[in-house]
Amino acid sequence: MTPPKADSTPREPATSSIAATADESLENRARKALVDWLTKEHPAPGQPVPVREFARRLGMSRTPVRSAVGRLYERGLLAYDPVAGFTVAIPSLSSIYELFELRLMLESHALRLFGERTDRQPPARLRELVDEADVLARESVEDHTRYIDFRENDGRFHRAMVELGGLPRLLELHDDLHLSIHVTRTGMEAPITASRLNTAVSEHRAVVDALERGDRSAARDLLEAHILRVRDQTIAFLARPTI
Repeated sequence: MTPPKADSTPREPATSSIAATADESLENRARKALVDWLTKEHPAPGQPVPVREFARRLGMSRTPVRSAVGRLYERGLLAYDPVAGFTVAIPSLSSIYELFELRLMLESHALRLFGERTDRQPPARLRELVDEADVLARESVEDHTRYIDFRENDGRFHRAMVELGGLPRLLELHDDLHLSIHVTRTGMEAPITASRLNTAVSEHRAVVDALERGDRSAARDLLEAHILRVRDQTIAFLARPTI
């Protein structure tokens, strides 16, 4: 069944740019709240989206919330059920594979572009991110609530890889893709273990080591191998038989 439009309430023609801006601002606020809900509260796949509750919490009508829900539905982050309405999307293995392939293309291309710019050097913050990740990995194993910070560090590291490419629109594509990957994997990642986190940190460190010694081709190969390993690890975990 084709889902109804997220915002089917008729609207009067806009009479001013101020009114249009206000509507957009409300929708953006609602979208941010929905994204925070998806990434921080970890709702279960298939769980209905509480549109009425979001409207109440944000102090707005349901119209901008429905518009924001519609935008996330178009992104594939939400699904539609004829009985339950809009729900948290249930990720498929094929969608996860596709997202990681896109991630591989963006980050690898960014490092290829960086490799052509011999006048530029890797920023010092790459090493700082790796050192921070090393600490967060140990803390996350002891206190799983710290894993949120570890994952945020991981996101900043990969964003920094794309920044090396020097193309603002490439970075915009990355940010859009990162949200999809983040939401899709939320609550469905492999267990938090020292081996898993330390492996990720070691692979990040190897990329930075290669960049700092000027071997940009090796850095690109190492980054690609890291992304493919995480992809395969994620798919293997989700495809495991459940009792």
